[in-house]
Amino acid sequence: MKAKMILFLVATLFSGATLFAQRPADVVIPFSQDIQQILLNPVNGHVIVKEKEVISDYNPETQKTEWTLNKKDVVNVGVFEQAQKVLAALESVAGMVDALQSDDDIYFVPGSFYVRAVLENRDIIINSLTGQIVFNSGTTDYRILESQFLPETNEFLLLAGDGKIFYAVLWDLQTGKEMWKTEIGTAASMASIIKNALLLKNDNNTEDKTELKGEAIYSSFNGILYKLNKDTGAILWKSTDKINTFYVSQTGHNIIVIKNSGGLLSSKQALNIWNSQDGKAVWKDDIKTKYIIYLEDWSDKILVAHNSGFNFYNYADGKKIWKKDAKGDDIKRIIPIGQDYLYIADKEMNLIDQNGQNKWKKFVEISDNADDPIYFLDVIGDNQVAYLTGTYGNLVDYTSGKKIWKKNIDFEKDRPVLYALDEATNTFLVYNDKKVYKFDSKTTERPEPIAKLKKVKDEKNISDIGLFDWGVSLAGEGDVIGVGSDGTIKYHNTYDEPGGSKRKFMKTAAIGLKTAKSVSQTEVVFLAKNEKGEFIETGRANLFDKKTQQAGSAAGVVGDVLLPRVTARFNAMKANNAHAFVLAKSPNGPVLIKVRKADGTEVDKIDIDNNKPIYEVDPVNDNVYYVFKNELRTYSGQ
Repeated sequence: MKAKMILFLVATLFSGATLFAQRPADVVIPFSQDIQQILLNPVNGHVIVKEKEVISDYNPETQKTEWTLNKKDVVNVGVFEQAQKVLAALESVAGMVDALQSDDDIYFVPGSFYVRAVLENRDIIINSLTGQIVFNSGTTDYRILESQFLPETNEFLLLAGDGKIFYAVLWDLQTGKEMWKTEIGTAASMASIIKNALLLKNDNNTEDKTELKGEAIYSSFNGILYKLNKDTGAILWKSTDKINTFYVSQTGHNIIVIKNSGGLLSSKQALNIWNSQDGKAVWKDDIKTKYIIYLEDWSDKILVAHNSGFNFYNYADGKKIWKKDAKGDDIKRIIPIGQDYLYIADKEMNLIDQNGQNKWKKFVEISDNADDPIYFLDVIGDNQVAYLTGTYGNLVDYTSGKKIWKKNIDFEKDRPVLYALDEATNTFLVYNDKKVYKFDSKTTERPEPIAKLKKVKDEKNISDIGLFDWGVSLAGEGDVIGVGSDGTIKYHNTYDEPGGSKRKFMKTAAIGLKTAKSVSQTEVVFLAKNEKGEFIETGRANLFDKKTQQAGSAAGVVGDVLLPRVTARFNAMKANNAHAFVLAKSPNGPVLIKVRKADGTEVDKIDIDNNKPIYEVDPVNDNVYYVFKNELRTYSGQ
């Protein structure tokens, strides 16, 4: 589900707790057609509504529609026959139809406040804050396959095609004009690439992305890396090998490239350094491995951690700097701490300094199986490393590497391990197998459970934990539970899901709570340090950072009025976590129940017309926006 700011969706069936009259919507806004989709705009809190032939922006504060785009607004721009002609040509190319966006879908382009949509077989990009169409394929002779936002310059780099030729297009969002268009392939040359990419993308983790560095744009389209002149669009070079992903070094002199080390279906990886001037490999030999997990750019050298190795390499020649790799096989995660590195290998962890020397006498075992998930592993307090895995929990003295508790907390591996951490007091509340544990950085003996739940309806699906000053809330498909800091069971509501179909329990990431996200995944982390070993900022922009605010200012949408609202919403999203929303059944049909986590009370009940409702919950104010046929119904949360 793209760009949805949903606080909670627990797909369950109501079976108990407080009953009260179902209330009508606070505001009902009728639209001319049945509503197909809604999006909550995280920047301003408006609701973007898509009907079959209309897209509009609804402002809940004024209860008015601020802008509207009709199909005729799109079709009347440019030549409709041209759009149909391009679509027909693309449909004739293998793989192209699957690559195009569905007519029934609208979404925010990642890292931007722009919305992509398809109306009447035309790709459009909309400024969500003004309703301005900044791109319409009806004015061009091509359709969009991919769109990548450049927040630094408020531009889009597009992968586009007309059925015969495929182009890289730089589109200026401030003027709504094409800056340049560069041919990057023909239908014959691109069709097989895109078809393979569509079939194999998930297996090979191919990541298409764009980075702007100086006067050059580095962009990968379906695994082919291009260096383009920013001003003219001229191709300075392109890769002959298909890559998985790339990173531009902080100096701009090198490109760190990760690709498959075997055949097309190989899951193994290879890393090399390319010269950014000509795209040629700098190192004679690739680093070949099962997977790569961590890269640290130091301008003249790079730290590479992968499945079976962990060392610094000179950019110039690829020679290792440490005499020996850090010990350990099946390396899973690197955690930089000051000038040291805490790392996990197999089912153990160790600590080394920036010279690759061990700081602990021996490895510390953290699980009984190398495949166990690692839910938390980091320094807490002044001198402790805490770890929570699928099997164990304990504290370790950071200086000596010795376990503080003589015995681990033993977790039931077939049950979820959920934790909440109060960073102000370094206090953990941990849930597993109907038990709740409490400890902090000063706890010297293994803690016993402060609470034992007698019966949990669907224990395997408990999937969220929320931290409060009174304790924790637990929620899943069958239960919503509150446990006090003293172990008291404050409430326990049980639910059955409607229709017998499983749904996922979801929570917005913007709330910023500590939840049970495993850190044992092998995603690549890329960081940069200066010559003193201090981290410097790199990476892409998000909706709230300075670069995107600058881009919005250039587009005429961010000013003295909007910025305070953006800041206020962002801060509120991090703080608000007061309620859970439960889809349930009543004698009159499905209902959406709002449960107050502080005491388990059901404070609101909203009629739903089916088991798969279209709705959004605003995490800032708990407003519920529910679609009933052609109506947008608002249930105020405050």
